[in-house]
Amino acid sequence: MILVWGPADDPPVEHVLEALHDRGAPAVHIDDDALPALDFEVGFSPRPAGRLRSAGTTIELEKLTGLYLRPGEDRPDSRRPESVKAAAMLMAVAASAPATVVNRPFAGRSNGSKPLHLQQIANAGLKVPETLVTTDPAAALDFLREHGRLVYKSISAVRSIVATLDSDDQDRLAGVATGPVQLQRWIAGTDVRVHVVKERWWATAIESEADDYRYAARDGLAIAMRPIEIPPELGHRLVRLTAAMGLLVSGIDLRRTKGDEWFCFEVNPSPGFTYYEEATGQPIAEAIADLLCGTDPGG
Repeated sequence: MILVWGPADDPPVEHVLEALHDRGAPAVHIDDDALPALDFEVGFSPRPAGRLRSAGTTIELEKLTGLYLRPGEDRPDSRRPESVKAAAMLMAVAASAPATVVNRPFAGRSNGSKPLHLQQIANAGLKVPETLVTTDPAAALDFLREHGRLVYKSISAVRSIVATLDSDDQDRLAGVATGPVQLQRWIAGTDVRVHVVKERWWATAIESEADDYRYAARDGLAIAMRPIEIPPELGHRLVRLTAAMGLLVSGIDLRRTKGDEWFCFEVNPSPGFTYYEEATGQPIAEAIADLLCGTDPGG
């Protein structure tokens, strides 16, 4: 039995469920909106045992072979006591079940601290931009003068829009005194998103004039995406990085310079892969379904 947990209107959840159904895999979906009514009797000794019952379907935990997790963020009922209790139980099951879990709750925890995350990426042998985390406006100004153009973002796990600073923005650096900010040297080049599914990978090149291509449409800017091949050595290094973070599936953001250097910015432990899949035709949901079913050709 394969359990898929996440909002019914979440595209990755929809695509994975569809791929599982196409394979005739025994899959059950638990929608976030169904959490308040989720009935369960679960124990841990130390592995999860017992049962869940949702929308008339019973799930015996001892028969659970796979889990795909993409719980929604701040859904209307997510703070109800029943929802909190059910979500905590599902997280505990995902953390300890002897099954294929995409991805376990503890995996990719360094994403909650951008400086730690970057250090983990660098330790894997990947290039990262020169970085400064500071609350000192003078240090920030020196860093800007050294590099000419900077990217700034939150250092926490909270999703933030990537934006840039240059010499015309010096006065804005006074704001770093209000809390730690991560500044990075701007890297000119082509954005590349690589999705890793265990030992396989798919790369997408993104062309856009936006500082953050995810929000190009909001700013009235065009975006073009196309599938590309990356050097095998880079692909294998990204596979090893994904595994080192305890992940089976990841979305990795890189940039390729005109000099053919590759810089790595971030490893997403719960990627919204359908944005890229729909633009390129890459079979990412199919690969995740193969992994959950135990038929992944990547091993």
